[in-house]
Amino acid sequence: MLDNFTILTKGGIVLWSIELAKLKGSPINTLIKKVLLEERSADNSFQYENYSLKWTFANEFDLIFIAVYQKFITLMYIDELLLVIKKKFISTYKDILVSIKNSADSIVVDKFKDFKFEVYLEKVEIRSKQNQGNQPRTFDKTEKGKMTIEQQIEKEKKDGTYKKNQKKRDEAQQKKANRVLSDTSSDDDDEDDQSNNNGAQEGDNDLNKEFEGMSFNGLPIKKKNNTPNKPSGYQKKEKTSTKKDKTSNQKEDRVWDDKTSKKEQLLLDRSKSNGNKGTSTLKEQIKIKKFNIDEELSSDDEDLTEDKPATGFMKYFNMLTGNKVITKEELSTVLQDFKNHLIKKNVALDIAEKLVDSIGASLVGKKLSTFQGINSIIKQNMEEVITRILTPKKNIDILREIQNVKGKRPYTIVFSGVNGVGKSTNLAKICYWLTANGNKVMMAACDTFRSGAVEQLKTHAERLGCELYERGYGQDAANIAGDAIEYARSTQHDVVLIDTTGRMQHNEPLMKALSKLVNQNNVDLVLFVGEALVGNDGVDQLTTFSKSLSLLANTTSQNVRTIDGIILTKFDTIDDKVGAAISMVYSTGHPILFLGTGQNYTDLKRMNVKSVVKSLLS
Repeated sequence: MLDNFTILTKGGIVLWSIELAKLKGSPINTLIKKVLLEERSADNSFQYENYSLKWTFANEFDLIFIAVYQKFITLMYIDELLLVIKKKFISTYKDILVSIKNSADSIVVDKFKDFKFEVYLEKVEIRSKQNQGNQPRTFDKTEKGKMTIEQQIEKEKKDGTYKKNQKKRDEAQQKKANRVLSDTSSDDDDEDDQSNNNGAQEGDNDLNKEFEGMSFNGLPIKKKNNTPNKPSGYQKKEKTSTKKDKTSNQKEDRVWDDKTSKKEQLLLDRSKSNGNKGTSTLKEQIKIKKFNIDEELSSDDEDLTEDKPATGFMKYFNMLTGNKVITKEELSTVLQDFKNHLIKKNVALDIAEKLVDSIGASLVGKKLSTFQGINSIIKQNMEEVITRILTPKKNIDILREIQNVKGKRPYTIVFSGVNGVGKSTNLAKICYWLTANGNKVMMAACDTFRSGAVEQLKTHAERLGCELYERGYGQDAANIAGDAIEYARSTQHDVVLIDTTGRMQHNEPLMKALSKLVNQNNVDLVLFVGEALVGNDGVDQLTTFSKSLSLLANTTSQNVRTIDGIILTKFDTIDDKVGAAISMVYSTGHPILFLGTGQNYTDLKRMNVKSVVKSLLS
């Protein structure tokens, strides 16, 4: 049965609500925080503990209609109920809703208390039972049928026919919704209040026009090409053949000049020299100075002004002109072009689709006046959406957290990631930054696999004048990290930076070793180091790393660790293709703490959300 139905504004004000059963927890608040505020509303359904939630928007009045029911109960009429209540509520209180939207005065919610929800609910339930009758369940309503449909959808996605078939399914659902609206209108005409007759009639006419061409869930129907888009710059590689030099038939003797003597090998092996941990060569040590980590990447950070010609993604919205309400038919082609624009900016395909669908849902029903108004509204909407995605949900202030434990124990940071992304280099940059802010830092060489990893850290330690804890190669990294933390505690170090071996995300033995290192030593911060150059693969790396840390943890503790934050490296090489930042944050919710912008120790910046948004929309 239905447990709750709530009507609220996009500003969070509840206009009307009915609770048919006591709710446990806060399903509606969770929906707002985890779905609506993070622009995931294109999914149109959400599960929270024992509840399922469905919703629809009325963008012309900035309203949200939410239905809450038990997830183990299949209510066939929920979509119909949302559509009917939306239509009746707007037609009944249209004048009040218009005044609320156009006025900044306080809202008197008592004006909506007489809404006849139970009447409409009863009629929808009766009609649903009549439609079902005594007929047996159709195949698609059975468990086996649902599983078959899911398998069919997966097959369609692989074959590239999913979009075409989904369009047909949406059209069929739309016809059903239109029949529902016409039936509801004929049933309820005699029960509408006489005082609201004129306004209701006008509202019904307006809404009938609005619902034309809308899918059953109120979202835009996607009109996409059947042929898959090839990425820009796609070129078929040509095989080239090399001709051997046939001038001489005589075979030359190979000279083996890569052998090294035992004496030379001992000189090259610096991991066991002196036996001292962290000795520094003062001749090579650099002078550490404070630098502005919040400095923007470029000085050209001016906002796009309305008097400039539409460029970048804005050119896709040039066709939407005139004094009218935006419909999903007008948006379908435009949003497809914008999705391609996001993909060219290196946003992962599935993330781009979800983002575009969510933005489309928020634009349908918006009333535009002039061409300049179109640019302003769409640009503002895009900026708000992407800014909300990139703004950290959890504030991680490393310097403040270090100060909180200073003198009690060392603050520990682990650097993880795949091979070759720059973990050791960015560890050294953060070591420079922390040292410049008055902290005593020690490095721990826990990459015991890659040849030269210890020597690389030793070089950084010498130049930065900090201590390095290392025990060579081939040993257990988790034990080395634990010993390093104890050593740092005894020597009054403030911070321990732990370097780890690069590993592919699907290598289970190596992921188990990383999970052991993190959970066994109860580190303070786990950072994932990824490249800004990647798209889909970067999302897969991050999500798999985060899941593996918890799933492969050999511990009974409730406080199992996952990835806490992200460092995006090589950010200076991507120009305006900043989509990896959107993809990683949208898919995991983890904040981007730092950006690597070069090879110098000071080439480390905090992410400027405004600059990233500008680059993405240019």
